[in-house]
Amino acid sequence: MKLKPIAFTVDTLEQAENVIIENKHFKIKPILHFKNYLTEGFGCDFILTFKNILISKFGRYSFKLYVDCGFNNGLSINLATKKIEYIKLRGSSIMLSKIKNIANKNSISLNPSFNIVDCRNRRNIHSKLIKLYSKD
Repeated sequence: MKLKPIAFTVDTLEQAENVIIENKHFKIKPILHFKNYLTEGFGCDFILTFKNILISKFGRYSFKLYVDCGFNNGLSINLATKKIEYIKLRGSSIMLSKIKNIANKNSISLNPSFNIVDCRNRRNIHSKLIKLYSKD
């Protein structure tokens, strides 16, 4: 049985850097999860700037992003065209099917299933990763 991938919820650049550095010890590419309130409050430009800063520090292929768009269809279309890897969207089935077509054209996964680990209030991420990856 294949296990679901693990996404790490982060709020700040420092938390994201810690998650990426600690996952390098396990040779796993982390998936960074952004909650809906961050994308609603700061918008698409915040996510893209965050991604560009992390790319300049760690390289293009050292992490992936998973963004929760809530019910905001416009934000999800904008993120899909900007090639954010994973997008979570809620809404009617008609709108989801139309946005799914846009996501497929840009080779993006819409509404994937992940195990989400909250790393926002955690000081020692290394001990949590040992518990997570020792089960494998």
